[in-house]
Amino acid sequence: MYRSLGFFIVSVMLLLSAKAEVGVSVGARAGFNIAHLRKFTPPDLYKKRVTLGSDLAAVLRIDFNKYIGIQTEVEFTQKGQAWKRTQDSAKYVSKFVLNYIQFPVLAVARVGSEKVKGVFYLGPYFAYWAGGYGQNSVSVDKQSKNSTTEKYIFTKDDMRFDVGLVTGAGAAFKVGKGWIEVTARHNLGLLSTTKKNSGLTKTYNCNFNLSLGYLYTIK
Repeated sequence: MYRSLGFFIVSVMLLLSAKAEVGVSVGARAGFNIAHLRKFTPPDLYKKRVTLGSDLAAVLRIDFNKYIGIQTEVEFTQKGQAWKRTQDSAKYVSKFVLNYIQFPVLAVARVGSEKVKGVFYLGPYFAYWAGGYGQNSVSVDKQSKNSTTEKYIFTKDDMRFDVGLVTGAGAAFKVGKGWIEVTARHNLGLLSTTKKNSGLTKTYNCNFNLSLGYLYTIK
C-alpha cells in the first residue's frame, strides 16, 4: 500500500512535468525532533513526557517546474519516549531513544516570489531501526544529578522496519544559486515498534521536527 502511494506520487509528478524544464538541487538539512510513542503507557507513578533527538539528512530534489517537485532524503533521525516522576525533592527521569535510518519520498509544492517561497511537503517514509539507548537519571533539589545510559539490545519481538506519513511546511529564501529552507514537519509512524504476535503493547513512532537546510541548484 505504502509503496503504491510513493509510486503514485512519482507518476503524477512525471505526468504533470512532461513538457517542463527539470531542475535538480542537492543539499543537506539539520534539526531536532520532539518525539513520543503513541499508545505508550508509562510505569506506575510516572507521567509521559516528550524527548528531544537529532535529525540530519542529505537531500536530493527534482523540480519539474517552479511550482512542483519531488524530494528524497537519506536521514538519520532519533525518536522515542521519556517519562518522569517526582518524589519529595527528588526527580526521576527515564527515556528511550530510537535511532532510525529513514528514507522519505515527498511531493513538494512551492508558491511565492523569485526570492521567497512557501514550501509544502507530503509523502511516505520508509525507515530502519538501527539502534538506540535507554537513560535513567535522578536529581535532588536541582543540585546533584546521577545518570546511567545503556545501549539497547534488540529482541526477536522488535519490529525494526517502519513506514509512515510525512506532512510539512516551511519557507525558502533565495541565496546565491540555492535556497535556505526553514521547515517544520510531522512524522506519523504506521507500524508498531513490536511485532504483531509478540504479546507486547503496541506503540507507534510520532514526532514533530524543526530543521534548517540549504539546497544548491546544480541544473
